[in-house]
Amino acid sequence: MSDNKIMDPKERASLIREGNAAFNSKDYYKAKELFLKADYKDGLIRLGDYYMYDKNMPILAYGYYKKAGYAKKIDEIFQRMIYALSVWIGRDKFKTPEATENNELDPNDFVVHPILKQKALDILKNSR
Repeated sequence: MSDNKIMDPKERASLIREGNAAFNSKDYYKAKELFLKADYKDGLIRLGDYYMYDKNMPILAYGYYKKAGYAKKIDEIFQRMIYALSVWIGRDKFKTPEATENNELDPNDFVVHPILKQKALDILKNSR
């Protein structure tokens, strides 16, 4: 928690219940405040999933995953951003230490969830 105080377990459980109720009633702002106050990582991950998959807002989702310390999702979004950036600026201008012999970026070098890859491609398609 941000104030470094140990929260009473009953108070934390109450905040989590209230946060879950807010989430279920689609009051995401209130849910966020309660989950942050309770330092409830599962709730923050659920908010991240909501913004990632339901609202198609990966940058916002990234923030929730980061606060929850959910390394797998953070890495997936980061890889997605790298892939989208490489397509946007051109693979010939994007170099990585893991590049192939002729120094080109190979999309197969990245492990990206298929849904994330498709969303990145859709974003790129719609931005042209």
